[in-house]
Amino acid sequence: MALEPGDHVWYWDGRISQTKDIPRLQWFPESTGPIDYLGNGEQISNFVIYEDEIVRGQPHMNNHPGTYAWLNNNPGNITGQPGGPDYGQYPGKFNWHNFLIFPTWDLGFAAIAQLLRSPRYVNLSLTDAFSRYAPATDGRNDPVGYAQKVADSLGLPTSTTIAELDDDQMVVAQNAISDMEGAVAGDTFAYDAPELPQELTALLP
Repeated sequence: MALEPGDHVWYWDGRISQTKDIPRLQWFPESTGPIDYLGNGEQISNFVIYEDEIVRGQPHMNNHPGTYAWLNNNPGNITGQPGGPDYGQYPGKFNWHNFLIFPTWDLGFAAIAQLLRSPRYVNLSLTDAFSRYAPATDGRNDPVGYAQKVADSLGLPTSTTIAELDDDQMVVAQNAISDMEGAVAGDTFAYDAPELPQELTALLP
């Protein structure tokens, strides 16, 4: 498999995988649960390939550098599916949880506004919008707290609709969402950086 911009890989101990999730049962057959890496979590990395750099993080580990929002240039942690809306992301490229991967941070930031102004969101209140954007059924999301955080950043009630936000207010909301999603930087490398695993560099264009 040759890698191209927008691709991601999981790496551990000389092993490479382009699966969305860590191939836990393949790498650790004795694993007993979805986050049981048999003590190897610190050695697993997620790399994302860009036009002129490669980034690395450990998004599967709590409070570690290189979160998905940062790795994917996706400050809103927007998810998608094949054939879904075009927000400027790499077509057909998805990281864990179907997170979209964007060529630049600015494109990923702009995508938050595009999503919120889409027909699925634009006429919803902040409360209802973030119940859809970050549903409680998806992991540890707190949609009520999420909506309140955005409302507080705007100085508006949670009953405010997305349609009522002007461009400046939308930027404030985008920044609040980015803060909530927790973009924490990891490591950035040139294509020829000696720190990159040989198994990865062998697959670069």
